[in-house]
Amino acid sequence: MFLGGLALLLLGGGRPASPGLRIALQPTENVPIASLPFEFVRKHILVSIQINDSGPHACMIDNGFNTEVVTERAARSMGLQSHAAGGKTPNAEGFGKGAGPEMFVTENSIVLGGKGSPLLTGHTLVLDMSALEKELGHTFDCVIGAPLFARFVVEVNYAKRSLTLYDPSGFAYRGQGHVVPMRVEVPPTIEAEVLTPDGRRVKATVGLDLGSDSVFDFRPSFQSKHHILQPQQSEVLTGAIGLKGEFHTRVVRLPSVEFAGFRVEKPIAEFLEALPDPHLSKNDGFVGNALLERFNVIFDYSRHQVILEPNPSFGDPFVGNTTGIGADPASDPVHGFDVKSLEDGSVAAAAGLKPGDRIVAINGVLCSTLTFESFHQMLTAEGAPFKLKVERGGEKIEISFQTPRLP
Repeated sequence: MFLGGLALLLLGGGRPASPGLRIALQPTENVPIASLPFEFVRKHILVSIQINDSGPHACMIDNGFNTEVVTERAARSMGLQSHAAGGKTPNAEGFGKGAGPEMFVTENSIVLGGKGSPLLTGHTLVLDMSALEKELGHTFDCVIGAPLFARFVVEVNYAKRSLTLYDPSGFAYRGQGHVVPMRVEVPPTIEAEVLTPDGRRVKATVGLDLGSDSVFDFRPSFQSKHHILQPQQSEVLTGAIGLKGEFHTRVVRLPSVEFAGFRVEKPIAEFLEALPDPHLSKNDGFVGNALLERFNVIFDYSRHQVILEPNPSFGDPFVGNTTGIGADPASDPVHGFDVKSLEDGSVAAAAGLKPGDRIVAINGVLCSTLTFESFHQMLTAEGAPFKLKVERGGEKIEISFQTPRLP
């Protein structure tokens, strides 16, 4: 299951909101203000910080959000008071087919940061994020958005799992990475060039979206204009979750994409089927953590540039789940992995698998010996035979199929 653009929240316009959280400390020149270790959960960045005097709390880093957010569940547990945004209760914008959660604003200023070392303070939004937490299989208490990037130079070191903040006035890059011009939007954008299956080279403006777990996501308008997907092209339909609910994407493999001065060979790309909310930024698509994790990435909004240093995983092949199976990340592996969703027309559905089934073994491997991540990794085998042992209403059955290959 690709989350494919977890959520994009804009409060008008494509630039980071000027209100929001404020720097609450005086940084020392040329010395990192803070270095935060992070968990990388299903290709999403979660740091551990304090909210006021409470915590630690897991907070997602997502520069596709235009402000900071405390989840409704966390706000309730901490006793944070809030009121309707703008005197009413507008719905948040984002990807998906339904209505986004209602937006509220905290009554009082809150403080985010390390214990005894506050980083940011101000009023935040309060949103119900339970659907996204369920999809991620991990709770989080807040989202730290674009204002953090607007006020700091932010280094995301995926290999070391660390997020480092610098004072822009004292930051000077002296490494060997590619320094790339960047347009400061939500999320920030750079230029790329797609090599199409029929050999054309097509320019694309892509957002660097830390809230996406994909390699590339492209909008329907990009496909309509350039006809990247060709008739009879091998593809897989899959589902994703955004702030406004479910949506679908068509997953293909592209010959290559020129990105930030690097040639990305045979990347997986997702083409959104539903039109995104019109209030969202008007770029051609997004680059997510499944590609960015192959770099050390330094966002420098103050100089309108991003710096990318490839790490040892840069040349690894790209893989995707072509089974059509969406397993529940909250499943207890001791009992197996529950099938939460199943794409119509997928090879697994055609073989007889159904939502609600519980997979207890995969290709002879007991699920009780697997983590969710290792189970999900097994689902990414392309052009491979699968044999599942499944429990359905007390009955034990076997289901076999072979996955397609994305050439």
